[in-house]
Amino acid sequence: MTAKTGFHRRASGVDRRAAQEVHGIAAGDTTAPEGAIPRSTWRWLRTLPADRAVCVLLRHSVRDELAPGDIGYAHPLNALGEELARRFGAALRGRLRTVHSSPLQRCQETAELLRAAAGAEGTVVEDRFLGDPGAYVVDAALARHNWETLGSAGIMARMAAGGPGLPGTRAPDDGARILLAHMLDTAAEVPGVHVFVTHDILLAITAARLVGPPRGGSRWPRYLEAAFFWRDADGLHAAYRGRRRILQVERM
Repeated sequence: MTAKTGFHRRASGVDRRAAQEVHGIAAGDTTAPEGAIPRSTWRWLRTLPADRAVCVLLRHSVRDELAPGDIGYAHPLNALGEELARRFGAALRGRLRTVHSSPLQRCQETAELLRAAAGAEGTVVEDRFLGDPGAYVVDAALARHNWETLGSAGIMARMAAGGPGLPGTRAPDDGARILLAHMLDTAAEVPGVHVFVTHDILLAITAARLVGPPRGGSRWPRYLEAAFFWRDADGLHAAYRGRRRILQVERM
């Protein structure tokens, strides 16, 4: 990463415009038939600017449920997950420019299936900002201890709320800033969609710190739910579910 990015959220009328653009979807509403791609994902994809580089931070597609105590390192997509990843990729035909993915199997499979369905050139790039360890982890052993003692719900509750973070992690705002800068640098302002396939907790924390805590509905991202980031004349936009913010950005 070549630059650090400082930011804060600026409230504006853009929230009202966002609500109109997603056809009145309630803030935080991700409702869709079980096993379907979230409606908010489809609606943001339909409203994104075609002439801008858009970074899509995407949770992987559907896997089988984890057993208690299993942190899920070696779980592939199931048949439904494969089908939905292809469906998502097909919607990006002619728009997809690059695909980066966490090293974990379910993310790699999601990334490759959507890349192939989109007919995009190139290969999936393994990206450890997106998982194993991810942008928030600085000490893997301490981070694993957090999982064992707090569980994913406890970690998300602490990290999504901001504050100093947990042992072995960056402060949540710092991790979100670093990941955002990494995605923007990677997209390099090349117009089109740049997909970054990651995990639920990393998406949840990043969206909470950049866009704001979800209002209503579950805090947990659904499979193939996404946050979207792009620049235009108004500034740097961050969108998730029914909300959008313009971030004030400084390059140092």
